[in-house]
Amino acid sequence: MEIKLLNKKEIFGINRLLSDYRFNEFRAYRALDKDKLKNYLFYKINNVLKDKNSKVAIVRKSGEIMGLATLEFLPWDTKHFGIKMAKIGYLMANGDYGQSLDTKNKLLSYLFTLCKKERIVHLSCRIDINDISSIHALEMNGFRLMDTLVTFAFIRNKHKIPNIRTIYPVRKCKKSDIPYLMDIARKSFVDDRFHLDPNIPKEKADSLYSKWVRNSWLRKETIFVATRKNQPIGFLTYRLYSDLVKIVNFKIMGQGLMAVKFEAKGALISLMQATFRDVNLHYDCVEYDTRITNYEVLQICQRLGLDFVRAKYTFHKCLNERV
Repeated sequence: MEIKLLNKKEIFGINRLLSDYRFNEFRAYRALDKDKLKNYLFYKINNVLKDKNSKVAIVRKSGEIMGLATLEFLPWDTKHFGIKMAKIGYLMANGDYGQSLDTKNKLLSYLFTLCKKERIVHLSCRIDINDISSIHALEMNGFRLMDTLVTFAFIRNKHKIPNIRTIYPVRKCKKSDIPYLMDIARKSFVDDRFHLDPNIPKEKADSLYSKWVRNSWLRKETIFVATRKNQPIGFLTYRLYSDLVKIVNFKIMGQGLMAVKFEAKGALISLMQATFRDVNLHYDCVEYDTRITNYEVLQICQRLGLDFVRAKYTFHKCLNERV
């Protein structure tokens, strides 16, 4: 068994591994068949290979690639938190549970060596909740469970916009809204995975989501704002999975942030209704990510009849005892 970095000449050798991979994050969508999902995975991993700051590690046995893991540098997170950070974007292996676990343990050990060489001190990894061998490998190698993220979707060709009366008017964001939205974000996210990680400075975690909102505006992402007497009381940001559009021509909006003031919880439905209308005009689907402990959002998604499409565990590991 050989463990090494994947090189460009070997890239097509991962095709069988990708075809056998059972935990593609978009597998719940009927419009995306097995070949489309494999092509998307291939594109994503090939992009990691092209990034000079990231790595793709493989395990080869008898000439066949049996496992793969990506180590992806996080420049924005590194700058914000002041520590060198990376994520394990993919962790996959063929074989039964025991074989897969053994391969993934070897891959993780190899990644730790790379991290030491690159002076990366903080790792994160999101894993499908059904990927038991990956979960156990991460636990065996000192990763801590930090949150569980669940995702619901409104699919244009399947769902109708619910006929529910909304309380708060919603409009597109204006530049003058940004200070209000940053304040809402700062006060809303206080028990997320970064606040719960003892290796992350609290003041850095406090300012993370307000910067997220500001950056969403600067990147010209879609931001809906719920108002009361024309003052912002909540917001929802989302952006297009552009790589998915490029490879499989399926337009999913997501990867966003949603928060409302405590006294205006009804604004959540108003914001989601606005996104339904936007998707019906321009896209195929919109996704909503939330922590599994956010019961209000979970109940709203169920009440609106949205599809449950995935659930993932988020793990963190600090390669120093404390940074």
